[in-house]
Amino acid sequence: MPLLPLFTSSYHISNPFIGISVLICTLITYTLVKMFGFTRKNEFQVEGRTVIITGGSDGMGRAVAGQLAGKGAHVVVVARTASKLQATVEELRAKALNTLKQRFLYICADLTDATECDRVIAEVTAWNDGSAPDVVWCCAGFCHPGFFIDVPIEVQRQQMDTVYWTAANMAHATLRNWLSPIPPSGQMRNARRHLIFTCSTLAFVPIAGYGPYSPAKAAIRSLSDTLSQEIEMYNGAYTQRHRNTAPAADVKIHTVFPMGILSPGFDNEQKIKPELTKTLEESDKPQTPEEVAQCAINALERGEYLITTMFVGNVMKGTALGPSPRNSILGDTLMSWLSNLVFLQVIPDLRSKAFNWGKTNGLPQQMCADADETVDDDN
Repeated sequence: MPLLPLFTSSYHISNPFIGISVLICTLITYTLVKMFGFTRKNEFQVEGRTVIITGGSDGMGRAVAGQLAGKGAHVVVVARTASKLQATVEELRAKALNTLKQRFLYICADLTDATECDRVIAEVTAWNDGSAPDVVWCCAGFCHPGFFIDVPIEVQRQQMDTVYWTAANMAHATLRNWLSPIPPSGQMRNARRHLIFTCSTLAFVPIAGYGPYSPAKAAIRSLSDTLSQEIEMYNGAYTQRHRNTAPAADVKIHTVFPMGILSPGFDNEQKIKPELTKTLEESDKPQTPEEVAQCAINALERGEYLITTMFVGNVMKGTALGPSPRNSILGDTLMSWLSNLVFLQVIPDLRSKAFNWGKTNGLPQQMCADADETVDDDN
């Protein structure tokens, strides 16, 4: 994605130039401090805790599972294909921090069915000696790119089901379990629990050719913001647990916004992705699943809410923060100012490229093929 040039060749140093230079230096300093962890304690301790990862048999989900196993977590991976899940569990055992203590489980489930999500939580709780899971990380879903009018509406519904509803169903089942009221006599102090969504930077900056996919990711971002407010009511009740009925633990919501991820799913996307879309996202340099997982886990350990995995993604987040909670008032506010300057040029550039593409290449091939079929039918 093209970025606005911030510097021009001039012998005169203007006040705006100085202001932008200070802003960039501040952002670089802030980023380095964050990267090297000089700020706070680990907010995402997983050793000895039980983690559910949906979509855990492939791509980012599998990489997250492996890294959390390496940090000492008991990991449950959930997906549809048993053979992939079995292979993943064997891989987790090899990566475990403590092979004698850690346990691993796989569950085959179709999470577009809400009752299946309830079953997953119930099975994991029984497997975990009656204790609820401590972390649920929603990674399930796939991307079907294409121009909006070229993709059949049933495929677009499938995108909403496999992207948004798998996450919403799992969140609903998880939070109903975690937030069940417990009387003061049954209360004890429990470590914080974490519900994590996996989204996309397309929720911040949509790109032509992702019409079936990006609205579902935007819906996840909206759900995350809503839950980040609602959960505080339950967390407030938890602070008074010795006097009133309250949940078993306080809960924090997080959402991860990767860009491209090198995986079998990404390879399938590339086969059907419009050429215009590939041109518009040419600055998106896909990361490996392991890189995305590591960036996300590091950010969780810092206690972040909206998590990006590369600098360009952070710039995209900055221009779309709106009312979302900030990870850092200073850092995110400065990044928002810079991002808004950058996107004064970026969005017109994207629209111009789409316009010029149409001038040069005409209608999409699929649309032309449909038009030819209509002519043949008339004849």
